Amino acid sequence: MNEVPGVCIMIPTYNQAAYICKAVESALEQNYSNIEIVIADDGSTDNTAQLLQIFINNPLIKYKKNAANIGRVANYRKCLHDYTKAPWVINLDGDDYFTNTHFISEAMRAIQKSGTNDILFYQGVNIVKFGGKEKLIMPNIDVEENCITSEDYFFNFFKRNSFSHMSTLYNRQAAIENNFYETDIISTDIFSFLKLCVNNSDKKVIVSKNVSGVWYQHNANTSKTLSIKNHLNNWHLYTKLYVLAIAKGHNKWQCLQWLMKSGFIYARSYFYSLLKTKKITGIVQQLFF
Repeated sequence: MNEVPGVCIMIPTYNQAAYICKAVESALEQNYSNIEIVIADDGSTDNTAQLLQIFINNPLIKYKKNAANIGRVANYRKCLHDYTKAPWVINLDGDDYFTNTHFISEAMRAIQKSGTNDILFYQGVNIVKFGGKEKLIMPNIDVEENCITSEDYFFNFFKRNSFSHMSTLYNRQAAIENNFYETDIISTDIFSFLKLCVNNSDKKVIVSKNVSGVWYQHNANTSKTLSIKNHLNNWHLYTKLYVLAIAKGHNKWQCLQWLMKSGFIYARSYFYSLLKTKKITGIVQQLFF
């Protein structure tokens, strides 16, 4: 009988008492047979710890609380490096939740079918919820599920137009070897997976229309920041990926096209956010004063 690979659902959280129980309950509902759930509390000062007491005695759950707040990205790293040894991991932020109880078992089925040693990660999709509105973000792919090269994933990332951290089940050892969550930027997740692909051109990625759950957007989301400094730091990491891709022997013109396209899409989405929130004046002040 083949051994069932272990999977860890990592739930990093900080002052998310209003959401955390729903996240944990949705993780517990996953029907995969070899699972653990690690809650990484980054020193919450609200009643998160008290609310989680109902889960503490569950053998599937480990609750870890950092002695002091170390920040979102550092907490991602600590959870990945120190709080689990599972060969496969998935990140579910404390304000998000799964709706598909079969997501992990379906992802692992696809990974094992394609060969666990060959796959870097499996990426599904999620529903975005803001207020009373919900939207399903589907990738621009023709089939329900496709195993592609990591090179394909990288160079067609913006064409595919879909990324979901909470829907990505990935190889923990490969992530550690590629220094996942190395920089405290907005898109540390996207950067980490793209870098993983550039550094592992002999590996493959599974992209799927399989829905994991709900990414709950609210005003406290890190991605909602309009600080131009934060976004410039974010963009700098995209240029590092361009340099890395060339160093790895990829076609220079193809790399340049990727950088130009990423810059255009990034700038467009950023300024669209500014227009929506009417904060153009504030950004100008940041630039010149």
